[in-house]
Parts: sequence; C-alpha cells; structure tokens
Amino acid sequence: MILQRDPRMRDEIKKNGCYLMSLLFLANKLANVPLSAELITGDLYNVFVANGWMNASCYILNPERILRYFGVDASYTGVHEKPDRLCGAGEIEVLYFKHPTAGGHFVAGDGAGHVAFDPWGVSRSATEGTLESKRIFKVKSVSEAKA
Repeated sequence: MILQRDPRMRDEIKKNGCYLMSLLFLANKLANVPLSAELITGDLYNVFVANGWMNASCYILNPERILRYFGVDASYTGVHEKPDRLCGAGEIEVLYFKHPTAGGHFVAGDGAGHVAFDPWGVSRSATEGTLESKRIFKVKSVSEAKA
C-alpha cells in the first residue's frame, strides 16, 4: 500500500491525508481497489473535493461516500467510539491515536483496536501515543470498484 508520505503525493495528503489513506486501505482490502500514487493524488483527490466528501486540506467530510465510491456500502455509526469498542460481524474501523508532541493520527484498524495499516508507515502517534477513539463502519455490501 502507498504511504501518505510518498514523495509522489501532493502536500495536502502528506500533511493531513491519514484518514483518507486509511479509508483507501480499507477499500482496497474489501473491494480489491487498484490504487496508485498518481490516481490518489490526481483523480481521486479531485473527485472527493469536488463532491464535498473531503476538503482541499484532506479533512474527511463524508467517509461513507468515499467508501461507496469504491463499491463498499458502509454506514458510519456517527459516534467517536471508545477505544475498547470491538468491531462486530461486518464492521470495519479507523483508529485515532494522539501523541503529546507528534499529534493526532488516523490508521486502519483490525477490528480489535490494533493497527492493520499505518498510512505513515510507523508513526510515533500510533506506536507511542494513546488510542483516543474509533470510527466504526457497518459494511452492508461490497460490489465492483469504480476506480
């Protein structure tokens, strides 16, 4: 998987793209979405911003629509879940870690609160920080990817 700090990525993704890259990892895992740095930094970034699912600084506004774009029909619980919340059957998670000096960082979880994919590679926030909350999605169905 491509990292957010890959030199081919646009600066906005390098700086703030951890939630985006976590969603892309989950879409790739579930729907076998073919991804490249060029596709992410170009077409996907532009589509997500143009549709209002993400702002130009990579702040995610509608994670459900981003997942749906790739054929993953999933609904967000709408709550920043507690760190001890485990995923049930058909659920996926994005974890939010916080470090006192490195700051906040999103990673894709394994369903039990462990890191499955760190968009930075090995971030201080995820390795030395505290798991603050989870974004949990209930996957309804997975169809062929559009990307």
